[in-house]
This record gives sequence, C-alpha cells and structure tokens, in this order.
Amino acid sequence: MGEFSGKIAIVMGASTKGGMGEATAKRLAKEGATVVVSGLGKDNLEALAKEIGGAAFEADITKEAEVKALVDFAADTYGGLHIAVNHAGLSDRCSIRDFTEEHLLKMTKINYFGTVWFIKQVAERIVDYGAIVTTSSLSAWDTLSGITAYAAAKRAADRFVQAAAVEYREKRLRINAIIPSTNDTNMLRKGLDEYGYDFDTFTKPFIDLTPLGRLSRPEDIAGMVYMMVRDEFFETGQIWNYSGGNSLLGHPRTLA
Repeated sequence: MGEFSGKIAIVMGASTKGGMGEATAKRLAKEGATVVVSGLGKDNLEALAKEIGGAAFEADITKEAEVKALVDFAADTYGGLHIAVNHAGLSDRCSIRDFTEEHLLKMTKINYFGTVWFIKQVAERIVDYGAIVTTSSLSAWDTLSGITAYAAAKRAADRFVQAAAVEYREKRLRINAIIPSTNDTNMLRKGLDEYGYDFDTFTKPFIDLTPLGRLSRPEDIAGMVYMMVRDEFFETGQIWNYSGGNSLLGHPRTLA
C-alpha cells in the first residue's frame, strides 16, 4: 500500500519518452496512485500506461473539449480525481524580428491556453483539497533570447495559476507551478540536435551557473511534484523554483 493508494491522478504531457511527464507518472504510480496518462502520441501513452498499471487517454491540451473529456474519463472511470499534473509544453526558437502571428499563436495555445483549459477543467471535477501542479520555466522569469514567445506565455500561465488558487478557494485546492531550468530530457537533446547544437557545449554555461553542479533531470521534477501533491503540502498559488539553484544565478548572459 503506497502513500497515494486509492488516489486517482492525471498526468498531461506524458507521451514523450525520457520526459518529465513520463517520470512523474512513474513516480505517482510507484507511490500507489492510479494514473491516467495523456498527451499526443497514442502508442507511447498506451505503453506507459501498461508499464505503470494505469490508463491512457490521448488529448490535445490546446482543445478545451479534449481536456474536458480527459478529466471526465478519469473521474467517471475511477470514481474521483485527486491529483492532476500538467507537463505539456513546447518551445520553438524564434527571434523577435522573425515573429509571425502563427508562431505567437502556437506558443500561446500550448503554453498559456493549455494551462488555462487544464486547470479550469480539473478544478471543476477534482475533490476538495485536491492538488494541481503545472510547469513553468525559468525563462519566464529570467531572460533567455530566442524563446520570448514561449517565455511570455509561461509567465502569463503563472499569473493564471495564482488567480485560480484564489478563485477556487472554496474547494481549498492546492494549485501551484514548478519553475525548472534547462532539464535533461530526450526532447531537449533532440531539439539541440535539430538546431545544430552540441549538447555538452550548449549546457555547460547552464551547469556553471547551477550551484548543485548539473542539469536537473526528469526524475528530479517528478520528486518535486510528489512533494507538492502530498496531503501535508500546505500551500497554493505559488510558483516554485526547482533548478538546483540555477534560479539564483540565472541564465548565461551571453545568451540574453
């Protein structure tokens, strides 16, 4: 019997292997929760659900109707919802001089609207005193060139987290966000390769500015989520730095 035995959890953004969503789903399942994994990528979701003894429900976080269907599936299938975590996000590099409406809308729909739809729909169905965690970015709080639209959308989402914590206070919901810095995911490695960056060369300046001496890993974020969704975690509307101390020194100024 794990600590979360009998609890139902949703993890959005869990379809990418080696990502924060996958790590969080595994951690919550390890602690005894029944986990519904979601995102885009049916095969990966079903494989993960089978591995952790949960369920898969493919949904596009940018579409409110699909997010609602996900939440309803979890709550109706298992008789309740206690924990919901959103790790879905996307950061396309684009300088301000190259901004287009298409780029701005893409970053906003995924990183801001997605957070809004997720929190809104979960908050309506989750049990009183339930826990909702979303994922911010250090770039929303410390300037990093090339991903301005992404960073701005994340900052807007952080403000929404704070507002939702107040508006849903009658249910005593714990609605919080994590601010990771550069996280060593498969998606990061793939993205750097696509843009022609060497992984070690790119990440060294970040590591040099991280007091704990390495990049955070998906499992680190999953550990923080675990702490934030425990019943004894008494806080809401907060945006928590979790970056091995990188938030203290910030991004490399050569990139800002």
